[in-house]
Parts: sequence; C-alpha cells; structure tokens
Amino acid sequence: MAKFSTVKKFYLCSICSVFLFTALGKILFILYRAAASDIMIAGAASFFLRTLPFISSFCAQLFSRAAFVAAVCSIVYAVSFFGKKTGGKSFLLSMLCLLSGDALLFLYNITRNVVGSASIKAWALSTLMEILFSGVILGLAFWIGCRYAVKRFHSPSPKRLNQFAPLRAVLLSLGITCILHIVILSANKVIPFFIRYQNLTPKELMDIFYDYGYYIFWYLGVSFLLAPIYMKILEKATGRLRPKDYKAAPFHENAPSKKGEIL
Repeated sequence: MAKFSTVKKFYLCSICSVFLFTALGKILFILYRAAASDIMIAGAASFFLRTLPFISSFCAQLFSRAAFVAAVCSIVYAVSFFGKKTGGKSFLLSMLCLLSGDALLFLYNITRNVVGSASIKAWALSTLMEILFSGVILGLAFWIGCRYAVKRFHSPSPKRLNQFAPLRAVLLSLGITCILHIVILSANKVIPFFIRYQNLTPKELMDIFYDYGYYIFWYLGVSFLLAPIYMKILEKATGRLRPKDYKAAPFHENAPSKKGEIL
C-alpha cells in the first residue's frame, strides 16, 4: 500500500504540475495578445496597465518553460526512482498535458476569430511539429535517465553517485534542448540572413545577438534555475527514495533511503 501511495503522490504532483503550468502559460499568452492589441491599455495613465502586455508575456513564457522543465524532471525522476514503466507513463501523460495547452489556445482562436480551413491546417502542422520536437526531447530525457540510472551504481568512477545523479540527467537533457533550439535558430534565420545580406548594420547585428541571448536566457538560464527547484518539489511529494538499481533485486524499488545515504 505504501508503494502504491508513493507512486500515486508522484503522479499527482508531476502531472498536475505540468498541466497547471501549461494551462497558465496559454492563459497568460491569451491575456498578452488581448492587452497588446488594446489601445486603451497602451495609452493608459496607469504604469501597471501600460506594462501589462510585457508582464503577461514574460509570465506566459515563464510558465510555459516551467511546464516543459517539469515534464523533463518528472520523466527522469520516474525512471530514476520508480522504473521504466512509470517513466513511460510519465512521458505519455506529460505529452498529453503539453498538447492540451495547444488545444486550449486553438479553442480560444476559433471562438474569438473567424478561422478557415487554411488556418486550421496551418495550426495542425505547427502543433504537430512542436509536439514532435517535444516528444524527441522528452524521449531523450527518458533515455538519458535510464543510462544514468545504470551508471549511478555500476560505473567504475568513484564519484558515480554524484556524477550520474538524477538532476544531472535533467540538466543534460535541458542543455541539449538549448543547443537544438540554437541550431534551429541558426539554420532557419541567422545563416540565411547572412547569405542574403552582406553589409549588416549595427542594429541588425544587435538583433541577432538579442535572439541568441533570448534563447540562452530561457532555454538554458531559466531552465537550469527551475530544474533543481522542481526536483526538490518531487522529493517533498514522494519523500526521499533510494535510487533504483536496474541490476539489483526488484524489492529495492521505491525503498526509502537510509539516513545519511547519498541519493
């Protein structure tokens, strides 16, 4: 019963967090679009109202990033402490939560705007590409979590417990995500721009540096800041658990950690 209770607590904390962060991110994005297009807000005497588009945009990006980081952490945590089966379920449920955010935004668009078949197809294609990209990254996090779980106990390195800790698997997954985003940015925008235009103005160079800085800030800086916080939240929800040893006997799974034991 205790084992079931621990898994249930993990699912409630992880999946509810991913869903909540996803929903809040999309709701705040809708608020940003409404505020940015309202001339009454743009010309308001109140400083708060004038900055409302910026605040809602920043918070929307923050919660969207938190949702993805929570999904990565949940998958790695599940693989590290519960096993591949729980990790696989966490992967599927996290993907559904992320997809629900796009569905929410689409429902808002079709109720507030006239949406034709071309717009629906464009949305479907864009959503499909985004979901595929998220699926690749979350699948990579699952694989890295499994590899680290094995090496945590069976690597010849004397520092293997710290070197292959679950948090390091999360940070590696998020670091690869940042690199992929920068590669996509370079391939889609920066390199074609350099090929098309030779004499770049200082403003154009600053815009390019801003784009790279924006990606590094959100996909590396903010993600690396949120990851250890969320891993602590999961630990609080389940209690400290002994990491799963995939080559040990099955009864070690989900066993509470001993006092002073390094996880």
